[in-house]
This record gives sequence, structure tokens and C-alpha cells, in this order.
Amino acid sequence: MKPKFRELVTASGLDVVTEPLDEAVVLAALQKLHGLSGRLERIASEKDETFVLHTADARYLVKVSGEAWEDLALQTAVLRHLERTAPELPVPVVKSGVDGADLHDIASGRSLRVLSFLPGEPLAESAADPEPFGRWHGQLTRALAGFPGKRTLLWDLRHLGALVPLLDTVDGPHRTLAQEVLAEFAFRVRPGELETQLVHNDMSPHNLLVDARGELAGILDFGDVLTTAVIFDLAIALSNLLDADATDPWAAPLAWLRGYLQIRPVAEEELALLPLLATARLLQRALIASWRARRDPARAEYVLSHASRDWTTARAVYADPRVLEVGR
Repeated sequence: MKPKFRELVTASGLDVVTEPLDEAVVLAALQKLHGLSGRLERIASEKDETFVLHTADARYLVKVSGEAWEDLALQTAVLRHLERTAPELPVPVVKSGVDGADLHDIASGRSLRVLSFLPGEPLAESAADPEPFGRWHGQLTRALAGFPGKRTLLWDLRHLGALVPLLDTVDGPHRTLAQEVLAEFAFRVRPGELETQLVHNDMSPHNLLVDARGELAGILDFGDVLTTAVIFDLAIALSNLLDADATDPWAAPLAWLRGYLQIRPVAEEELALLPLLATARLLQRALIASWRARRDPARAEYVLSHASRDWTTARAVYADPRVLEVGR
């Protein structure tokens, strides 16, 4: 039986609105559990409370989360796996506590993790060519193959149909578009027949860092890792590059795709789904962001900023009558 919307919300840890934790509590936990002290700088994030810890000689990324322990353990295990097996990939390094553990319970039912801080600017703010980053994405996907990690998450495109109850929250034109995309997705996409493995599931120009030369400096945010269709993960990356204002909205996504396919082949019948899947991802994010903004006003600005153009872009690319000849 397919999970319903409320079940997915609970499994994804999105049904609890928490008050920000006092920074003094976080600093005390860092001192006790990691022997670290310094100044905390809070940064915006979707679910976790995220900080940069400035010590006398280094910076660390500190994440305080109310997610299920097993989900946080999976995210941490993935980073440890990549550190061992794919050291060429610039991912955050997990810093163990003084007791050797990577994850610790602290106040108010929340857990603490400490990661290395990766410097650089987001790819979203760079004019770098997308194609090399597609190759990096392919390398990451290849490095994650075979790693176990099943979980249930609202952000899994397998569960797109569970968002139907959210249609009542959007206006006429948006609702019509959403109904069309949902219907086509249900008709054309058979998740059980698609190639599946553990994937990043949130590959975005905001989650990639570049250095002064425009080269990859960091791959961030493994908070949505799960086992799902590989083509869904690729569609997410392409959706984040679509630009409704560009002469060709698909120019940047196709450059990324060319790079990806140099490293990680995809079956032609799955590639043919990419235009629909990329549009479905935009719809997914727009609907969830609207719902979350009402549920958690404290994070409304952050979640809506990442979905501000999704309706416009989805309408532009979904209505485009051209046949997208992907991978050719």
C-alpha cells in the first residue's frame, strides 16, 4: 500500500515545529561532547538548526536535528563511506566526539553532529559551465551504488501522487497544471521498473561549492539520501538548472546531462522520462514549500525562497511543445 501524505510527513520529520535551541545549550554540548569551543554563527536551513562554529584555529559545520536517529545515522554512514571509498569527492568529513561516536543526543530530543567546514561559493552564484559538475554528479552516483539505505521520505518522487491533498491549497492555474503533471506521471512512470540505488536526492547548485577557479570545492547536504530511482535523482539536478527566462530553458540542464552520461550511463527509455520528471520535481517542491511555509512560519522565508520560481518554470517547460532529445 502506498503511504499517504500524513504518513510521509511524519516519516520525513516535517510534522513537528520546534523552537530554535538556545545557542548556549549547543555550545555547552560541543564543549562536553567534542571538546570544541568558540563562536556560533547560525545559517538558514530547511530542517536542521545549522551553525558554523568558529574556533581559534578552524571552522566546523554544526547540525542540530530532531529527525529520527536512524535517518541521521544513515546520512552519517554515507559520508563515512564516501570518505573511505571516494576520497576524490569533496564531501564534508564527520568529526567524532571525544567518546568516538559520530552522533549524540542533546537537549529537547535533538541530536548533534559536527562536520568539517568546506569553503567556497555556491555554484548557484557562479557562471561556471554545468557540464563538469554533471560529471561529478555521475561520480557521486557511481560511488553510492550498492550502499544500503532504505527510508521513507516525502521528497522521494515515487510518492508524488501523495501530494494530491495539497491541490486544494493552490489557485486555479496552478491547480490545473498540477493535475496535468500528476496525471501524466501516474500514467507514464513505473518506479518499480526503474533502475534503483542509494542517491543524493537533492543535487542543486545551492548544494555544490566552487572555488575561485570555478571548480568543484564541495558537495553538501546529504539530508535527503535514500534508495530510489536513479533517474529521479538526475531529474532533480536538471530541474534545479531550468531557467524559464533563458532563450533555451534546457541549455544548462542538457550540459549537465552530457557530463553525467560520460560517467554514469542511463537507459534510453529512462532518459525519455526526464522532461516529465524534472517538471514533476518543480511541482513537488512548489506544493511542499507552500504547505511548509504555513506550517512553520519561522522557516517560511527559507523554504519559499527555494521554490519562488517553480510554478513559472514548470509552466514554461511543461508547455514547451519541442521534443527534448536527451542524451544525444
